[in-house]
Amino acid sequence: MFSRLASIGLLLVAAGAANAQDVAYRLDPTASDVHWRVYSAGAFARLGHNHVISAGALSGSGQASPADGTIRFEIEIPVEELVVDDPELRARYGDSFSSEPSADDIAGTRRNMLGDAVLAAEEHKIIRIAGTGPLRDGDVMLELTVQLVGRTVPLEVPARLTVGEQAIEAEGAFELTHGALGLKPFSVMMGALQVADRMDFTYRIRAAAEGGRSLP
Repeated sequence: MFSRLASIGLLLVAAGAANAQDVAYRLDPTASDVHWRVYSAGAFARLGHNHVISAGALSGSGQASPADGTIRFEIEIPVEELVVDDPELRARYGDSFSSEPSADDIAGTRRNMLGDAVLAAEEHKIIRIAGTGPLRDGDVMLELTVQLVGRTVPLEVPARLTVGEQAIEAEGAFELTHGALGLKPFSVMMGALQVADRMDFTYRIRAAAEGGRSLP
């Protein structure tokens, strides 16, 4: 009888361990979006435009660990694929983005952003974001490290998580400064026309479970 009970106990433990195994996820780029707004500043700010910068390409993966109730993830953004002033995004933000930058304005903004003074795209081709957070629905804080321009920056950002059997979604918005990322905003005319230090980020990330697996 004892042997039989022990066998049943071992089976239950094994089943519990199986249920607690990590589940791997892959970012869905068609259902994900990362973008941020930058603002004209300086004495001649009226001569400039506010701009929306978006990730034209995203890739990433993650792991959900039911055993300890956490998620871990990594996201990569190719710097050369950044998009300046997607018309749909500009339209979303109303009067502050109602001006119409010319093709030359957009090309110049992109060139300045990718240049050595800001993102140094030729040398640093990828922005990498790694993070962890609690595995639960609702409002949470995510602990991030952002690798860009040869440095690693720790951040804490808010997120609203939706944890499903086959997918995890995270969305949120937050304010950040160029200085917090170790960046110096672009400026001309001795600062009379420049990019403001403040940036406003908005994101939505969806990742689907790989291999047909699901959370227990």
